Amino acid sequence: MAQLDSITAHPTVRQFLKFCIIGLSSMMIDIGLLYALYKKLGMHWVPAQTISFTFAASNGFVWNSLWTFRGLGSGARHIQYARFVAFSFVGYLLNLGIIQGVLSAFTAGQPDKHTEIHFALAKGVAIVCVAFWNFFSNKKWTFTTPKPEEN
Repeated sequence: MAQLDSITAHPTVRQFLKFCIIGLSSMMIDIGLLYALYKKLGMHWVPAQTISFTFAASNGFVWNSLWTFRGLGSGARHIQYARFVAFSFVGYLLNLGIIQGVLSAFTAGQPDKHTEIHFALAKGVAIVCVAFWNFFSNKKWTFTTPKPEEN
């Protein structure tokens, strides 16, 4: 137990845990909207994923700026939001690529022939991979104050 306490005492680990908690709420929004749009309304998964991503990314920005990275970063909030969305968009593209790649692997190169379990597994793999990208990119570039340049 003491070893776990020493690991979680590190500021980056604490931030990552907070980021993951908020990520869980964003994931619930993402998956809930994706499911509703894709399965219930019959929308193709790409536009459905785009809409669910937009809502999930906005949720992530609000809560990460208030809790995970509170008081960190400089500049106007709209600039931080734009950065957050930009890095999240890269995560979104990674998400689409990973889903497509995993579906292709499951369906011998015919990703439109997937089952629900294939899609759920593909989405799970994408969530895990993209979480690391989102955390480290936002920690480094969205919620950091640039150091003054030395002459």
